[in-house]
Amino acid sequence: MRRAGILLAFWGALLAAHASEDYPPARWVPAYSGNYTVSNRPSTYPIWYVIIHVVQGSYNGCISWFQNPSSRVSAHYVIRSSDGEVTQMVRHKDIAWHAGDWWYNCRSIGIEHEGWIDDPKWFTYAMYYSSAALVRHICRTYGIPRTRSYILGHVEVPGATHTDPGPNWDWDFYMQMVQSSAILEEASVPLTLRPGETASALLRFRNTGDITWQPAGSTPVRLGTQNPRDRYSPFFTPGSWISPNRPAAVAATTPPEAYGEFAFALTAPERYGTYEESYQLVREGVTWFGPIVTFRIDVVPWDVVYDNTSENFTVWGTWSTGTTAPGKYGADYRWTSTSPNSTAYARWYLNVPRDGYYDVYAWWSQGSNRSTAARYEIVHRGGTTVKAVNQQTNGGKWNWLGRYQFIRGTGFVYLRPKAPSGYVVIADAVRIVGPMNPLRR
Repeated sequence: MRRAGILLAFWGALLAAHASEDYPPARWVPAYSGNYTVSNRPSTYPIWYVIIHVVQGSYNGCISWFQNPSSRVSAHYVIRSSDGEVTQMVRHKDIAWHAGDWWYNCRSIGIEHEGWIDDPKWFTYAMYYSSAALVRHICRTYGIPRTRSYILGHVEVPGATHTDPGPNWDWDFYMQMVQSSAILEEASVPLTLRPGETASALLRFRNTGDITWQPAGSTPVRLGTQNPRDRYSPFFTPGSWISPNRPAAVAATTPPEAYGEFAFALTAPERYGTYEESYQLVREGVTWFGPIVTFRIDVVPWDVVYDNTSENFTVWGTWSTGTTAPGKYGADYRWTSTSPNSTAYARWYLNVPRDGYYDVYAWWSQGSNRSTAARYEIVHRGGTTVKAVNQQTNGGKWNWLGRYQFIRGTGFVYLRPKAPSGYVVIADAVRIVGPMNPLRR
């Protein structure tokens, strides 16, 4: 089973034409140059605050207003309600005219949110989530504490004549989002699995937020399924997972800047194909946070080889070990002479991993002294099927003996030298591949 690294899919996409230099997930649509003051912050003024506004209007209307020479106002960012799209209109280094107080304008970054303060439906999860991600970025860039003393509503600016973001803005929920963040530091996941096969996975995050992660309690931090959120994972493993959409909780209490581990099992579904699994951290009852972690798993057939050196291989009677014949599988093979009355046999116990139909193959080294009627017997759910094969040809490769139905943990292949005298049979390797669909008759 191969293992591989992770593809990270961070929430939101980089928007085409003009991306923001200050915050790459944002579009860059500049405000009218006469609606802000060109500066060189933080050299000219320190950036100490983030100020939260509500537009009292639409997203596009706000953008248009900041581009209007007669408006004499601007903000650094505007966020859309429906999906959290972010547009930057004033660079961080410059002073937007948003707070109604010159001292605060000089020392803050302003963020407008689409909507009306008396209508809470505009304050969507997508907008809160996007805004919180932006605020985390700003605070991290300028060393701003992620607290309400430094993340202000417009109404809290001294001398403010505005009341936004208003009573319907959920400050508790929003600040939990702002204060919850994580970085993926390590990942170990399987790249390939077979149907029903179970393998371990481990994701390790650094807590880059301000809140201690708890494994239990009223707001535990867990790993949840994404894309779509809370989906039922086809790799759900009873006994390992908390539920079909929660693989694991953080292993131990994890304070800020510590590392939290999420260990869980993955059990492959029955259907073959490439599956894309996405997960994200969630503080239950509060918020999702951190990167969306995406990885791909190929579910492929079981392909099991039983060589003559395997513990699943046994013989009865007199069998010799050979090493010189070309085309052998592995280091050696077993052989014995044929006889019409022979009671000897070689046996491979298949111990099939899952119920279903499997293709069965045999491998031998060919030679002119081989039997042309080597008797293979396949013991399967429907009984025993006999296949007589010519071992003078087709050596050094896998030869198909048929497709048969097996119950998990069962299955045998016998090779008997019960054939005309004067030859030998070669017991080398047997292989199964499946489960497969039954053959059409």
